[in-house]
Amino acid sequence: MADRSTDFLANERTFLAWVRTAVTIMAFGFVVARFGLLLKELSGASNAGVSAPVSETVGVLLVLSGTAILGVAFLQFQKNRRDLSTGRYEPDRLLETLLTALLIVVGIGLAVYLLGVA
Repeated sequence: MADRSTDFLANERTFLAWVRTAVTIMAFGFVVARFGLLLKELSGASNAGVSAPVSETVGVLLVLSGTAILGVAFLQFQKNRRDLSTGRYEPDRLLETLLTALLIVVGIGLAVYLLGVA
């Protein structure tokens, strides 16, 4: 039987890349959620302690999306590990599809928001 340790290590590296992606999306969500607060502080509005609802909603959705991606990445990692152990690995595109759909929705949403603000 051939040494499959490289397959298992590649699976772990892929999982860690998805973890970094999920954490980055969550951090971006935090920044977006607090962006409305920064704008209010800079404008000197009287209700500066309250963040803009759109920024807060988008930020929370990004944090939740990053969390969901992390969960799906873990499930994918476990499935790949099990498939590699049994010698029946089949690639799955769920994670790539989920991330692509998320970024398309976020991109369109941010573009619409920016056009409405400008």
